[in-house]
Amino acid sequence: MRKPTIKDIASHAGVSFKTVSRVINQKATVGKDIRAKVEASVNALGYRPNLGARSLRTGRSFTLALLMTSRGHVDKVNLSQRMPSYIMDVVAGLLQACMSSDYHLVVDTLASMEREQGEIRLARFLDLVKPDGVILIPPFCDVPWVLDLIGSRSIGLGRLNPGKDIETGVSMWIDNRAAGRDVGEAILAQGHRRIGYISGPETHYAHLGRLDGLREAVKAVRDAELVTVPGNFTYDSGVENGRKLLSLPVPPTAIFAANDEMAAGVLASAIALGISVPRELSLVGFGNLVISQHTIPSIATVSQPTTQMACAIGQYLVAESANDKQVNIKPGQVPYEFIRRASLGPAPSY
Repeated sequence: MRKPTIKDIASHAGVSFKTVSRVINQKATVGKDIRAKVEASVNALGYRPNLGARSLRTGRSFTLALLMTSRGHVDKVNLSQRMPSYIMDVVAGLLQACMSSDYHLVVDTLASMEREQGEIRLARFLDLVKPDGVILIPPFCDVPWVLDLIGSRSIGLGRLNPGKDIETGVSMWIDNRAAGRDVGEAILAQGHRRIGYISGPETHYAHLGRLDGLREAVKAVRDAELVTVPGNFTYDSGVENGRKLLSLPVPPTAIFAANDEMAAGVLASAIALGISVPRELSLVGFGNLVISQHTIPSIATVSQPTTQMACAIGQYLVAESANDKQVNIKPGQVPYEFIRRASLGPAPSY
């Protein structure tokens, strides 16, 4: 049986060949009613575009690529290390953008941030996939050689929550410094004067803004003090560092973890040590990840619209690759929300 062609679609829909081509290639110049008519004919005839021919004709691969770091060894299967829910939120947003534009999403990891090894792997990936756009999340959204390599190939670049050089590529971020300050002020308002902070990796510049904001809040209160320990955004890191902070001769009465997974780990350590949350210890995380909503008690946190930010970046890159000047998406800073939950309460002696 002969496969249907674009000419068949045009005849079935009663439109021109060029109109069908514009619809298939996601051009914004086609009206809503005509687009629906063409799409109905595509479905009725079972038309499937030749992706190779379409790429040759348009100079586009109809692919976006998400580049992220690996927590473990990428050459081994480690069942104890699941995909962080933050990453899944990013993927969900990018898939929304891709599905609405007949694009595909490819995900890859770089096991090393060292330039010599990473540059070779990234160059191979870009040569093989030839994406129309690359989306970077921390820490790679702030690594100079990664930005330089992608920029040298004239590939669209999207960055989610960069900590510096926000003018490079299409960036969307929240004000991490203000968010950290809000968390600090909320904790201090409950009478806490000794606060612990569990950081993310030093290569993640976004969390440094949270720490700077927290320091500002603590510095503004005369008798307040801050104790910091290095973490790595994992649940196990929260467990370990929570135990360290709570085992100090004078432990903090409140702990702010740079993400919700570590905050959940701190909660586990507190329970193991017989410390009541929030009666003896208050706890705040960051990200409003699913885990923060389902612990007992639920964890106070800062919500950032990760899925929406990722979707907007994806849509912008798709429009950019199509040279679509009518895209109604504005990159830049987006609002966050501090969410009070049961884990935040008055200081024990307050």
